[in-house]
Amino acid sequence: MLAFTRGIHVNSVIRKEVVEKTVKQGLKELKGAQTIYNPRTSASNYKGYLKSKIPSGMYYNPAQSATTGSINSETIPLSFLAKDDPRRTLIEQLRANDAVESKYGPAVLTSKSTQNGKTYHLEPEQIKEIIKLRKEDPALNTRKKLATQFGVSPLFISLVSSASKERVEEMNGRLDTIKSKWHKQREIARKDRKKRKQLWYIA
Repeated sequence: MLAFTRGIHVNSVIRKEVVEKTVKQGLKELKGAQTIYNPRTSASNYKGYLKSKIPSGMYYNPAQSATTGSINSETIPLSFLAKDDPRRTLIEQLRANDAVESKYGPAVLTSKSTQNGKTYHLEPEQIKEIIKLRKEDPALNTRKKLATQFGVSPLFISLVSSASKERVEEMNGRLDTIKSKWHKQREIARKDRKKRKQLWYIA
């Protein structure tokens, strides 16, 4: 017989207060989905969750999707809960704080520019230096190396400068050499991929 469990998710900012209340009401804390295997390295193994034996009941289950916990205290409407359900008092308190506590949620994007803000630190002289270095020795001064040297992204390097015609021909020659060693099936697969991409833009 399968055990029935019910979890409550709350924001970590008020986690301590909620834990104290749940303990008083006789609720146990359930840290993540229970599995008999390693929850990190074998998280995708569904058999571990099926074989895990948890006593039926209601548990306090901190959200796993965000480090600060869920900003939605409960998804079940109060009208669906019994009047003596212990979750009612918790939900009423948590919902009042959801709008305020939502600011503690993690950022949607986690790139460096999102976290630290964009920087416009390069001067026109530095841009000219990037173009000069790229033209002098493109094999040595690659986009990755120049990006690290000037503190920008490789994409930015490719936008402000381009490789010489000789460099482009050299790289195309290398690519042709690699393609000449492809298996016949791989060559056909690449041609099919190219045709599919062309069909993207056909109405």
